[in-house]
Amino acid sequence: MTKKFTIFGQGFVGKNLTLFLKKEKFILFKPKRNQYKFKKNLNHVVYCIGNQNWLKDPKLTYDTNLSIMVDILFNNKFKTFTLISSTRLYFANAIGKTAEDDLIKVNTNSKNFLYNSLKITAENLCLSLKNKNIKVVRISNLFGDNFTNQAYILPTLIRDSINKKKINLEISKNSTKDFIHVYDAFNILVKVITRGRKRLYNIASGRNIKINEILKVIKKITNCKIHYKKSLKTIKEPEINISRIRKEFDFNAKFSLVNSINELITNYKKN
Repeated sequence: MTKKFTIFGQGFVGKNLTLFLKKEKFILFKPKRNQYKFKKNLNHVVYCIGNQNWLKDPKLTYDTNLSIMVDILFNNKFKTFTLISSTRLYFANAIGKTAEDDLIKVNTNSKNFLYNSLKITAENLCLSLKNKNIKVVRISNLFGDNFTNQAYILPTLIRDSINKKKINLEISKNSTKDFIHVYDAFNILVKVITRGRKRLYNIASGRNIKINEILKVIKKITNCKIHYKKSLKTIKEPEINISRIRKEFDFNAKFSLVNSINELITNYKKN
């Protein structure tokens, strides 16, 4: 197995993937910002450049989720190419319709679907090419230690509970999401890249958790106050079907978010 990886993107996914691969003794190449074309073979390429702030910066969202990927895909030599996508694509799907082969529902009249539309286009381009070593992986909400600048819900809750001693909840406490630890996610990601038989995979814990379960643990540890606004929207993300990675790789998530919160808070305080 070729142990050389090229990582495009140094956000939360890229940084944590880099740390994981270093611990596993892989050889890494991390291109500089705005450097997308190379003469050498890039071996196992993982594309995790992205931007979810589509309401404020649709152009950057387009560039990072589609345009730059196209430049890299068609202008370089590689052994494998893996696009990191998101289980957010199932957001509008009906219950039980989150397997890799299920159709994705998109509302093109809503600006909230710009990110999904770009990801779907990028996925479709990758999977339309005849090269079986070009794959797509849809990952659910990741959690891990290196989240200082993340704007996502979990790191925001932890930061605010410590720095502000108060959490102003923006969504209903009954909202549910699927969270998977970076170790669980990237351990299976490497297997998908190097020996996966399919070209499209979901990577998730397979279990949704209520935001209120997370809040209870954070409050117990930090003694912070929680402010619940009235008429908050309940967002229940679809439960992700992970039967493909279970059958092919005997996957079961080792890390529970609730059981990991104390360690996340401790490590955040150390940074």
